[in-house]
Amino acid sequence: MALTFTNISSPVGTRNGKTVMANTAKDLAIVADLFDRIPMENGGSAELFGVWSKNRDELIAEVTAQIITFQTANGLASIDGVIDPGGGTLKLMNKLAADRLITRIPGEPPWEDWGYQAIPQLSHNRAPEIDWELNFGGAAPRPMSSRAYECDKALGTPHIGIGLPAGVTHPSAYLLYFHHSIAQEAADYAGAGTRFKKGIGDYLVGRMRGLDQVSFSGKNVCLVVPEPTFAGQGVFSTNEKLVTETLKEIDADLTGGQTRELPPLLLASYSDGLGLLDQFTTNCPTLRQTVRGVYDFDGLYVTRFSKVTLSDFSRAGAKVFRYAGESSPWIQPKETKPAYLSRCLGRSPKIVPLPHDRWVNHPHFPEYKGNPKWWLHLFIPSCMLRHGLACTDGI
Repeated sequence: MALTFTNISSPVGTRNGKTVMANTAKDLAIVADLFDRIPMENGGSAELFGVWSKNRDELIAEVTAQIITFQTANGLASIDGVIDPGGGTLKLMNKLAADRLITRIPGEPPWEDWGYQAIPQLSHNRAPEIDWELNFGGAAPRPMSSRAYECDKALGTPHIGIGLPAGVTHPSAYLLYFHHSIAQEAADYAGAGTRFKKGIGDYLVGRMRGLDQVSFSGKNVCLVVPEPTFAGQGVFSTNEKLVTETLKEIDADLTGGQTRELPPLLLASYSDGLGLLDQFTTNCPTLRQTVRGVYDFDGLYVTRFSKVTLSDFSRAGAKVFRYAGESSPWIQPKETKPAYLSRCLGRSPKIVPLPHDRWVNHPHFPEYKGNPKWWLHLFIPSCMLRHGLACTDGI
C-alpha cells in the first residue's frame, strides 16, 4: 500500500466510451504512475515498464483501456473507464500500488550555485596530512553526472539530488550528506525553487564542489543530498526504514531495476549538520553498522555539538575524519609542524587541523580579513571531502 494517498484534481479517462473527461496532463501522469506501481495480475501495468504514448489523444485512450482493465480485474461495481477524484477506483489503486518514495525528474537537473568562483581542489589526495601549506589546482579528472528526484511527502523533504561519476551504474558506496541549517539565511532560502536549485546545488556544483571532490577521489561513490528545509532534511536522520527504502530506490534506478544488497554507507556533515548526523547515529542502528567513513566538516566550530565525538564509528572500524579550522588543537611549544600533524591525525577519531596559515596558496586567501573563523568555516568543506574519500578503504 502506498504510504500516502495520491489524489487527482479532476476525472481521468473516457466515461462509458462516450464522454471524455478533463484529463489534465498532471492527472494523467499521476494515474499512469499509479498503474505502473500495480502488478498486471491486479489490473496494473508494472511489468510493462512505464511505456505510455506521448501523444495526448493516444495517452487518454491507453489510460482509459487500463482503467477498464483494472476495474474488471478487481470486480468493481462500476466499469466505466473513469477515475474520479477520491473515488472507489482511485482508493483501490492507492491500496494496491507499491510504495514509491521517489520519482526521477527527467533531464539534467538545473543546479545553481551562490556565485562562488575559483574554488579549486587539493593538489593531491593526501595534502592535508603531508603539506603544511596546502597546494591547489587542476581540473576534475572524470566527468560526473547527476539526477534529481521528487519525494513522497512521507520523506519530509521535497527533493533529493544525487551525483556520481558518469557511466557508473553500480556505486561502490552511498554518501549521505547532512546540510547545515538554513534558518540563519532564511531570506536567501525563502523560495522553494531556491531551496531545490541552490540548496542541493551548493553541495553538488556550488561551494562544496561535491561532484568535483568525488571525481578527484577516484572512488565510484554516489553523493546523496536531500533538499534542505527549515526543519532540517526530513526523515533522513530519524527514520531508518524510509532512509533504507529511499536508498534502495535510488540504487534500483541507477542499476536499471536490479535488486542487490545495498553497498556500504558513508556519512558527511557540514557545520551544525553534525547534529543531524548524530541523530542518524541514534535512530538508524542497522544502517550505522554499514558505515565505512564519516567526514565532519568543521562541526567542532559549533559549540553546542562539542560533545558529539563520533567515537562509536571509529571503534566500529569506520574511518572518521574531523576537519577543523580555528577549533584545531593547539600546537605545543617546540613541536614541529610534521609532529603536530602526526599527533592530531593519530587521534581516534582523526582530527585534520586546518588553521589559517595552511591556506596561504588558496586563491581566496586574500579575502582572509575581519572574521578568520568564518573564512575557514566557509572553505573547509569545499575541498576536504576529496581527502576523506580517498583515504577510506573498502569503497
